Amino acid sequence: MMQRAVRIVMITVAALLLAQGASATEMPKEIQATPADKAPKLAQAPKSVDLQTGQERVIRFSCKVPIGFYGFISAETLWSNAQLSSFGTNNNTPASYNRNMSGFNRVVDESIDGNNDAFLSWTVQNTRFGFLFDPYDFGGKPIEIDGRLELDFFSTADLSAASVRPRLRRAYVGIGGKSKRWHVLFGQEWDLFSPLNPATLNIGGNLWRQGNLGFRRPQIRFTYRHPIGSESGMEAAVSANLPSNVMTFNDPGNTTAIPMVEGRVGFHHQLPAGKLWAYLSGAYARHRNAVAGADDINNWALAASIAAPVHKFFIPSGEFHYGYSMGLMLSNASDTSRQRLLAGWGQIQSLWLDWFETNVGYGIDTLQSSKVAAGWVKRNQVAFANLKFKPIRPFIIGLEYNYLRTTYQGTGASEANAGFLNVLYLF
Repeated sequence: MMQRAVRIVMITVAALLLAQGASATEMPKEIQATPADKAPKLAQAPKSVDLQTGQERVIRFSCKVPIGFYGFISAETLWSNAQLSSFGTNNNTPASYNRNMSGFNRVVDESIDGNNDAFLSWTVQNTRFGFLFDPYDFGGKPIEIDGRLELDFFSTADLSAASVRPRLRRAYVGIGGKSKRWHVLFGQEWDLFSPLNPATLNIGGNLWRQGNLGFRRPQIRFTYRHPIGSESGMEAAVSANLPSNVMTFNDPGNTTAIPMVEGRVGFHHQLPAGKLWAYLSGAYARHRNAVAGADDINNWALAASIAAPVHKFFIPSGEFHYGYSMGLMLSNASDTSRQRLLAGWGQIQSLWLDWFETNVGYGIDTLQSSKVAAGWVKRNQVAFANLKFKPIRPFIIGLEYNYLRTTYQGTGASEANAGFLNVLYLF
Protein backbone atom coordinates (compact mmCIF):
# COMPACT_ATOMS: atom_id res chain seq x y z
CA MET A 1 0.00 0.00 0.00
CA MET A 2 2.83 2.38 0.94
CA GLN A 3 4.68 1.65 -2.33
CA ARG A 4 1.52 2.30 -4.31
CA ALA A 5 1.02 5.66 -2.56
CA VAL A 6 4.63 6.66 -3.26
CA ARG A 7 4.19 5.78 -6.95
CA ILE A 8 1.02 7.90 -7.14
CA VAL A 9 2.81 10.88 -5.56
CA MET A 10 5.79 10.53 -7.94
CA ILE A 11 3.51 10.30 -10.99
CA THR A 12 1.58 13.36 -9.82
CA VAL A 13 4.75 15.42 -9.29
CA ALA A 14 6.10 14.37 -12.68
CA ALA A 15 2.84 15.35 -14.37
CA LEU A 16 2.89 18.77 -12.68
CA LEU A 17 6.49 19.36 -13.76
CA LEU A 18 5.66 18.38 -17.33
CA ALA A 19 2.62 20.66 -17.33
CA GLN A 20 4.68 23.53 -15.98
CA GLY A 21 7.31 23.03 -18.67
CA ALA A 22 4.69 22.86 -21.41
CA SER A 23 2.96 26.05 -20.27
CA ALA A 24 6.25 27.95 -20.18
CA THR A 25 6.95 26.88 -23.75
CA GLU A 26 3.53 27.94 -24.97
CA MET A 27 3.49 31.36 -23.31
CA PRO A 28 4.72 34.38 -25.25
CA LYS A 29 8.33 35.24 -24.43
CA GLU A 30 7.44 38.52 -22.82
CA ILE A 31 5.51 36.85 -20.00
CA GLN A 32 7.70 33.80 -19.41
CA ALA A 33 9.43 33.62 -16.03
CA THR A 34 12.98 34.99 -15.98
CA PRO A 35 15.89 34.08 -13.67
CA ALA A 36 15.91 36.02 -10.42
CA ASP A 37 19.04 37.98 -11.35
CA LYS A 38 17.47 39.09 -14.64
CA ALA A 39 13.92 39.78 -13.45
CA PRO A 40 12.76 43.40 -13.89
CA LYS A 41 12.53 45.38 -10.69
CA LEU A 42 9.11 46.78 -11.64
CA ALA A 43 6.20 45.22 -13.48
CA GLN A 44 6.10 46.02 -17.18
CA ALA A 45 3.54 48.59 -18.29
CA PRO A 46 0.56 47.50 -20.36
CA LYS A 47 1.25 47.65 -24.07
CA SER A 48 -0.27 50.09 -26.54
CA VAL A 49 -0.48 49.40 -30.27
CA ASP A 50 0.99 51.92 -32.73
CA LEU A 51 -1.64 51.68 -35.47
CA GLN A 52 0.72 53.20 -38.06
CA THR A 53 3.95 51.25 -37.69
CA GLY A 54 3.46 48.58 -35.03
CA GLN A 55 1.53 45.35 -34.99
CA GLU A 56 0.12 43.62 -31.93
CA ARG A 57 -0.28 40.16 -33.44
CA VAL A 58 1.36 38.24 -36.26
CA ILE A 59 0.22 34.88 -37.63
CA ARG A 60 3.29 32.78 -38.46
CA PHE A 61 3.35 30.40 -41.40
CA SER A 62 5.22 27.10 -41.15
CA CYS A 63 7.68 27.21 -44.05
CA LYS A 64 11.41 27.36 -44.70
CA VAL A 65 11.53 31.14 -44.95
CA PRO A 66 9.86 32.62 -41.82
CA ILE A 67 6.78 34.53 -43.04
CA GLY A 68 4.15 36.26 -40.92
CA PHE A 69 0.70 37.50 -41.90
CA TYR A 70 -0.77 40.43 -39.97
CA GLY A 71 -3.24 43.27 -40.16
CA PHE A 72 -6.46 44.63 -38.76
CA ILE A 73 -10.06 45.32 -39.70
CA SER A 74 -11.00 48.93 -38.95
CA ALA A 75 -14.69 49.89 -38.85
CA GLU A 76 -15.13 53.66 -38.35
CA THR A 77 -18.23 55.77 -37.77
CA LEU A 78 -17.98 59.58 -37.83
CA TRP A 79 -20.30 62.43 -36.91
CA SER A 80 -19.35 66.10 -37.37
CA ASN A 81 -21.26 69.36 -37.01
CA ALA A 82 -19.51 70.83 -40.09
CA GLN A 83 -18.18 69.56 -43.41
CA LEU A 84 -14.65 68.10 -43.44
CA SER A 85 -12.15 67.22 -46.14
CA SER A 86 -9.64 64.39 -46.43
CA PHE A 87 -6.52 66.00 -47.91
CA GLY A 88 -7.10 67.53 -51.39
CA THR A 89 -5.74 70.83 -52.72
CA ASN A 90 -5.19 73.27 -49.85
CA ASN A 91 -7.53 76.05 -50.95
CA ASN A 92 -11.21 76.87 -50.44
CA THR A 93 -12.56 76.20 -53.94
CA PRO A 94 -15.29 73.51 -53.98
CA ALA A 95 -13.22 71.26 -56.25
CA SER A 96 -10.37 71.16 -53.72
CA TYR A 97 -12.27 69.13 -51.12
CA ASN A 98 -12.43 65.37 -50.74
CA ARG A 99 -15.63 65.00 -48.75
CA ASN A 100 -15.09 61.55 -47.30
CA MET A 101 -13.88 60.35 -43.91
CA SER A 102 -10.99 58.08 -44.94
CA GLY A 103 -8.45 60.60 -43.59
CA PHE A 104 -10.23 63.83 -42.61
CA ASN A 105 -7.80 66.60 -41.64
CA ARG A 106 -9.32 70.03 -42.30
CA VAL A 107 -12.59 71.98 -42.14
CA VAL A 108 -14.35 73.26 -45.24
CA ASP A 109 -14.29 77.08 -45.45
CA GLU A 110 -17.70 77.95 -44.01
CA SER A 111 -17.57 81.53 -45.30
CA ILE A 112 -17.43 80.29 -48.91
CA ASP A 113 -19.23 76.95 -48.88
CA GLY A 114 -22.99 77.25 -48.52
CA ASN A 115 -23.40 73.52 -47.91
CA ASN A 116 -21.48 73.31 -44.65
CA ASP A 117 -23.91 70.92 -42.96
CA ALA A 118 -23.52 68.33 -40.23
CA PHE A 119 -23.09 64.76 -41.45
CA LEU A 120 -22.80 61.11 -40.45
CA SER A 121 -20.61 58.62 -42.30
CA TRP A 122 -18.97 55.17 -42.11
CA THR A 123 -15.85 53.65 -43.66
CA VAL A 124 -13.73 50.47 -43.56
CA GLN A 125 -11.10 51.83 -45.98
CA ASN A 126 -8.34 51.88 -43.36
CA THR A 127 -8.49 48.10 -43.02
CA ARG A 128 -4.99 46.72 -43.57
CA PHE A 129 -3.05 43.50 -44.09
CA GLY A 130 0.55 42.60 -44.77
CA PHE A 131 3.19 39.90 -45.09
CA LEU A 132 6.34 40.16 -42.98
CA PHE A 133 9.42 38.21 -44.07
CA ASP A 134 11.60 37.82 -40.97
CA PRO A 135 15.41 38.02 -41.31
CA TYR A 136 16.67 34.69 -42.66
CA ASP A 137 20.22 33.50 -43.42
CA PHE A 138 19.28 30.83 -46.00
CA GLY A 139 21.20 28.00 -44.42
CA GLY A 140 24.00 29.70 -42.56
CA LYS A 141 24.99 32.54 -44.89
CA PRO A 142 26.85 35.48 -43.24
CA ILE A 143 23.98 37.88 -44.03
CA GLU A 144 20.23 37.92 -43.50
CA ILE A 145 17.47 38.89 -45.92
CA ASP A 146 14.15 40.39 -44.78
CA GLY A 147 11.16 42.01 -46.45
CA ARG A 148 7.61 43.28 -46.15
CA LEU A 149 4.52 43.76 -48.29
CA GLU A 150 1.68 45.81 -46.75
CA LEU A 151 -1.56 47.12 -48.28
CA ASP A 152 -4.70 48.92 -47.22
CA PHE A 153 -7.82 50.28 -48.98
CA PHE A 154 -7.41 54.00 -48.30
CA SER A 155 -8.65 56.34 -51.04
CA THR A 156 -9.77 59.96 -51.18
CA ALA A 157 -11.12 59.55 -54.71
CA ASP A 158 -13.19 56.34 -54.62
CA LEU A 159 -16.39 57.29 -52.79
CA SER A 160 -18.14 53.95 -53.20
CA ALA A 161 -18.61 52.16 -49.89
CA ALA A 162 -18.61 48.70 -51.49
CA SER A 163 -16.00 49.07 -54.24
CA VAL A 164 -12.56 50.16 -53.03
CA ARG A 165 -9.09 49.64 -54.45
CA PRO A 166 -6.04 48.29 -52.59
CA ARG A 167 -3.26 50.80 -51.91
CA LEU A 168 0.42 49.91 -51.46
CA ARG A 169 1.71 51.14 -48.09
CA ARG A 170 5.04 49.39 -47.61
CA ALA A 171 7.01 47.09 -49.92
CA TYR A 172 10.71 46.53 -49.42
CA VAL A 173 13.54 44.03 -49.24
CA GLY A 174 16.45 44.42 -46.85
CA ILE A 175 19.87 42.92 -46.28
CA GLY A 176 21.75 43.03 -43.00
CA GLY A 177 24.35 41.44 -40.79
CA LYS A 178 23.56 38.79 -38.20
CA SER A 179 24.77 41.16 -35.51
CA LYS A 180 21.74 43.39 -36.35
CA ARG A 181 24.08 46.40 -36.37
CA TRP A 182 23.80 47.32 -40.05
CA HIS A 183 20.96 47.10 -42.53
CA VAL A 184 20.34 48.26 -46.11
CA LEU A 185 16.75 48.67 -47.34
CA PHE A 186 15.46 48.91 -50.92
CA GLY A 187 11.81 49.79 -51.56
CA GLN A 188 8.95 51.77 -50.05
CA GLU A 189 9.03 52.41 -46.32
CA TRP A 190 8.42 55.17 -43.79
CA ASP A 191 10.56 58.30 -44.01
CA LEU A 192 13.57 58.61 -41.73
CA PHE A 193 12.39 62.17 -41.13
CA SER A 194 9.96 62.72 -38.24
CA PRO A 195 9.61 59.04 -37.23
CA LEU A 196 6.96 59.15 -34.48
CA ASN A 197 3.17 59.01 -34.86
CA PRO A 198 0.34 60.22 -32.58
CA ALA A 199 -2.10 57.79 -30.98
CA THR A 200 -5.20 59.19 -32.71
CA LEU A 201 -7.89 56.77 -33.88
CA ASN A 202 -8.11 58.78 -37.12
CA ILE A 203 -5.77 56.31 -38.83
CA GLY A 204 -6.06 57.77 -42.31
CA GLY A 205 -5.56 61.36 -41.14
CA ASN A 206 -2.83 60.77 -38.52
CA LEU A 207 -2.53 64.56 -37.89
CA TRP A 208 -0.92 65.05 -41.32
CA ARG A 209 -1.22 68.70 -42.37
CA GLN A 210 -2.12 69.28 -38.72
CA GLY A 211 1.39 69.14 -37.25
CA ASN A 212 2.63 65.63 -38.07
CA LEU A 213 5.14 65.35 -40.93
CA GLY A 214 6.78 62.39 -42.63
CA PHE A 215 5.20 59.71 -44.81
CA ARG A 216 6.15 56.63 -46.85
CA ARG A 217 8.03 56.68 -50.16
CA PRO A 218 10.43 54.66 -52.36
CA GLN A 219 13.99 54.85 -51.04
CA ILE A 220 17.40 53.28 -50.53
CA ARG A 221 18.38 53.40 -46.87
CA PHE A 222 21.40 52.50 -44.76
CA THR A 223 21.06 52.10 -40.98
CA TYR A 224 23.72 51.46 -38.36
CA ARG A 225 22.86 50.59 -34.74
CA HIS A 226 25.26 50.55 -31.81
CA PRO A 227 24.32 49.17 -28.38
CA ILE A 228 25.38 51.03 -25.23
CA GLY A 229 25.37 48.51 -22.44
CA SER A 230 22.32 46.30 -22.05
CA GLU A 231 19.72 49.04 -21.65
CA SER A 232 20.62 51.70 -24.23
CA GLY A 233 21.63 52.17 -27.83
CA MET A 234 22.14 54.63 -30.67
CA GLU A 235 21.37 54.57 -34.37
CA ALA A 236 22.34 56.59 -37.42
CA ALA A 237 20.64 56.32 -40.80
CA VAL A 238 20.70 58.02 -44.20
CA SER A 239 18.51 57.54 -47.27
CA ALA A 240 18.07 58.63 -50.88
CA ASN A 241 14.36 59.01 -51.68
CA LEU A 242 11.86 59.81 -54.40
CA PRO A 243 11.69 63.65 -54.24
CA SER A 244 7.91 63.72 -54.60
CA ASN A 245 4.71 61.93 -53.62
CA VAL A 246 4.04 60.89 -57.22
CA MET A 247 6.14 58.97 -59.76
CA THR A 248 5.39 60.93 -62.95
CA PHE A 249 8.53 61.90 -64.86
CA ASN A 250 7.42 65.51 -65.34
CA ASP A 251 6.67 66.15 -61.65
CA PRO A 252 8.32 69.41 -60.41
CA GLY A 253 10.38 67.42 -57.93
CA ASN A 254 11.36 64.52 -60.16
CA THR A 255 12.45 66.79 -63.01
CA THR A 256 15.24 68.24 -60.86
CA ALA A 257 16.90 64.79 -61.18
CA ILE A 258 18.07 65.11 -57.56
CA PRO A 259 16.87 62.63 -54.92
CA MET A 260 15.51 63.80 -51.61
CA VAL A 261 18.13 63.10 -48.93
CA GLU A 262 17.09 62.24 -45.38
CA GLY A 263 19.13 61.59 -42.26
CA ARG A 264 18.42 60.64 -38.67
CA VAL A 265 20.27 59.99 -35.43
CA GLY A 266 18.53 58.40 -32.48
CA PHE A 267 19.02 57.27 -28.92
CA HIS A 268 16.99 54.84 -26.85
CA HIS A 269 17.09 53.75 -23.22
CA GLN A 270 14.99 51.19 -21.39
CA LEU A 271 12.94 52.63 -18.53
CA PRO A 272 10.69 50.69 -16.13
CA ALA A 273 7.57 51.96 -17.92
CA GLY A 274 8.90 51.42 -21.46
CA LYS A 275 11.57 52.57 -23.88
CA LEU A 276 12.69 56.20 -24.12
CA TRP A 277 13.20 57.33 -27.75
CA ALA A 278 14.85 60.58 -28.88
CA TYR A 279 15.57 61.53 -32.50
CA LEU A 280 16.97 64.39 -34.55
CA SER A 281 16.20 64.18 -38.26
CA GLY A 282 16.40 66.28 -41.39
CA ALA A 283 15.40 66.22 -45.06
CA TYR A 284 16.43 68.12 -48.18
CA ALA A 285 15.04 68.15 -51.75
CA ARG A 286 14.50 70.55 -54.66
CA HIS A 287 11.46 71.44 -56.77
CA ARG A 288 10.99 73.47 -59.91
CA ASN A 289 9.70 76.94 -59.11
CA ALA A 290 6.02 77.67 -59.78
CA VAL A 291 7.24 80.84 -61.51
CA ALA A 292 8.62 79.85 -64.91
CA GLY A 293 12.31 80.66 -65.28
CA ALA A 294 12.87 81.36 -61.58
CA ASP A 295 15.40 79.49 -59.45
CA ASP A 296 14.50 76.07 -58.08
CA ILE A 297 12.91 75.91 -54.61
CA ASN A 298 14.91 74.35 -51.78
CA ASN A 299 12.70 72.02 -49.73
CA TRP A 300 14.20 71.39 -46.30
CA ALA A 301 13.20 70.79 -42.70
CA LEU A 302 14.57 69.72 -39.34
CA ALA A 303 12.69 67.72 -36.72
CA ALA A 304 13.10 66.83 -33.05
CA SER A 305 11.13 63.82 -31.78
CA ILE A 306 10.81 62.31 -28.32
CA ALA A 307 8.76 59.65 -26.54
CA ALA A 308 9.42 59.46 -22.79
CA PRO A 309 7.48 56.86 -20.76
CA VAL A 310 7.88 58.47 -17.33
CA HIS A 311 5.18 56.21 -15.87
CA LYS A 312 2.54 53.99 -17.39
CA PHE A 313 0.00 56.67 -16.45
CA PHE A 314 2.10 59.47 -17.98
CA ILE A 315 3.76 58.83 -21.34
CA PRO A 316 4.39 62.13 -23.14
CA SER A 317 5.57 62.22 -26.75
CA GLY A 318 5.73 64.71 -29.57
CA GLU A 319 7.61 66.29 -32.45
CA PHE A 320 8.63 69.79 -33.54
CA HIS A 321 9.37 70.75 -37.16
CA TYR A 322 10.88 73.83 -38.78
CA GLY A 323 11.65 74.34 -42.44
CA TYR A 324 10.62 75.61 -45.83
CA SER A 325 8.36 74.31 -48.61
CA MET A 326 7.83 70.75 -47.36
CA GLY A 327 4.47 69.81 -48.86
CA LEU A 328 5.96 66.47 -49.92
CA MET A 329 6.24 65.65 -46.20
CA LEU A 330 2.49 66.35 -45.79
CA SER A 331 2.79 69.88 -44.48
CA ASN A 332 0.42 72.58 -45.76
CA ALA A 333 3.40 74.35 -47.33
CA SER A 334 3.84 74.42 -51.09
CA ASP A 335 6.69 72.49 -52.73
CA THR A 336 7.05 74.94 -55.61
CA SER A 337 7.15 78.29 -53.79
CA ARG A 338 9.12 79.43 -50.77
CA GLN A 339 6.98 79.09 -47.64
CA ARG A 340 8.24 78.86 -44.08
CA LEU A 341 6.53 76.31 -41.85
CA LEU A 342 6.32 75.70 -38.11
CA ALA A 343 4.58 72.48 -37.17
CA GLY A 344 4.36 70.09 -34.29
CA TRP A 345 2.25 67.84 -32.17
CA GLY A 346 2.26 66.54 -28.62
CA GLN A 347 0.26 64.02 -26.63
CA ILE A 348 -0.01 62.31 -23.27
CA GLN A 349 -0.81 58.62 -23.24
CA SER A 350 -2.04 56.84 -20.11
CA LEU A 351 -2.16 53.04 -19.85
CA TRP A 352 -4.50 52.71 -16.91
CA LEU A 353 -5.19 48.99 -17.18
CA ASP A 354 -4.32 46.15 -19.54
CA TRP A 355 -7.71 46.73 -21.17
CA PHE A 356 -8.04 50.52 -20.97
CA GLU A 357 -5.96 53.49 -22.16
CA THR A 358 -6.53 57.18 -22.86
CA ASN A 359 -4.77 59.67 -25.13
CA VAL A 360 -5.01 63.45 -25.33
CA GLY A 361 -3.11 65.52 -27.86
CA TYR A 362 -2.82 68.61 -30.01
CA GLY A 363 -1.26 69.38 -33.40
CA ILE A 364 -0.70 72.54 -35.46
CA ASP A 365 0.74 73.34 -38.88
CA THR A 366 1.20 77.05 -39.55
CA LEU A 367 2.75 78.93 -42.49
CA GLN A 368 4.30 82.38 -42.83
CA SER A 369 1.19 84.46 -43.51
CA SER A 370 2.75 86.82 -46.05
CA LYS A 371 3.66 83.90 -48.31
CA VAL A 372 0.17 82.37 -48.46
CA ALA A 373 -2.13 83.25 -51.35
CA ALA A 374 -5.74 84.31 -50.76
CA GLY A 375 -8.07 81.40 -50.15
CA TRP A 376 -5.32 78.95 -49.19
CA VAL A 377 -4.80 77.27 -45.81
CA LYS A 378 -2.36 79.22 -43.64
CA ARG A 379 -2.99 77.44 -40.31
CA ASN A 380 -4.51 74.09 -39.47
CA GLN A 381 -4.90 72.63 -35.99
CA VAL A 382 -6.61 69.84 -34.09
CA ALA A 383 -7.11 68.81 -30.48
CA PHE A 384 -8.08 65.20 -29.80
CA ALA A 385 -8.96 62.95 -26.89
CA ASN A 386 -9.76 59.25 -27.03
CA LEU A 387 -10.62 56.19 -24.98
CA LYS A 388 -9.49 52.72 -26.04
CA PHE A 389 -11.14 49.67 -24.52
CA LYS A 390 -9.56 46.24 -25.08
CA PRO A 391 -11.90 43.59 -23.63
CA ILE A 392 -9.65 40.97 -25.22
CA ARG A 393 -6.13 41.61 -26.49
CA PRO A 394 -6.69 41.73 -30.27
CA PHE A 395 -9.98 43.67 -30.05
CA ILE A 396 -10.12 47.47 -29.59
CA ILE A 397 -13.20 49.66 -29.14
CA GLY A 398 -12.12 53.27 -29.55
CA LEU A 399 -14.05 56.52 -29.00
CA GLU A 400 -12.51 59.88 -29.97
CA TYR A 401 -13.42 63.55 -30.00
CA ASN A 402 -11.74 66.06 -32.36
CA TYR A 403 -11.87 69.83 -32.32
CA LEU A 404 -10.67 71.03 -35.74
CA ARG A 405 -9.88 74.61 -36.73
CA THR A 406 -8.69 75.57 -40.23
CA THR A 407 -7.74 79.17 -41.09
CA TYR A 408 -7.87 80.29 -44.72
CA GLN A 409 -6.01 83.36 -45.92
CA GLY A 410 -8.43 86.27 -46.22
CA THR A 411 -11.57 84.51 -44.96
CA GLY A 412 -10.67 83.51 -41.41
CA ALA A 413 -11.13 80.35 -39.38
CA SER A 414 -13.67 77.55 -39.78
CA GLU A 415 -14.33 75.15 -36.90
CA ALA A 416 -15.77 71.67 -36.47
CA ASN A 417 -16.54 69.31 -33.62
CA ALA A 418 -16.28 65.66 -34.62
CA GLY A 419 -16.83 62.45 -32.72
CA PHE A 420 -16.15 59.00 -34.03
CA LEU A 421 -16.06 55.33 -33.16
CA ASN A 422 -13.33 53.02 -34.42
CA VAL A 423 -13.63 49.29 -33.75
CA LEU A 424 -10.55 47.25 -34.64
CA TYR A 425 -9.78 43.56 -34.73
CA LEU A 426 -6.06 42.79 -35.00
CA PHE A 427 -4.80 39.55 -36.46
